[in-house]
Amino acid sequence: MRRNKLEMAMEILAALREGPLNRSRLAQRCNINYDRLDEELDPMKAVGWIAMTTAGGHDVHSLTQQGLQKYLAYEVLWNEYLRGLKLTTGQEGF
Repeated sequence: MRRNKLEMAMEILAALREGPLNRSRLAQRCNINYDRLDEELDPMKAVGWIAMTTAGGHDVHSLTQQGLQKYLAYEVLWNEYLRGLKLTTGQEGF
């Protein structure tokens, strides 16, 4: 199943929450090809959620404080939704 842009963005932020990653590791961690990864990273860099530096000839991406705040807000909303789903249907999620 194809992930939508929000799901992909949050997955990237979650991966970077564990620490900075180069492009290859980030693509591997998120199970995404380089072209789609670049499509997802560009807007997040533009709004300041992700920072990029170069180390050892490789681009290294890291989560900014603003990106962390956005990810944590998403996590709160998602957990509230799952709690509501459980309360109304008895289901634990998808």
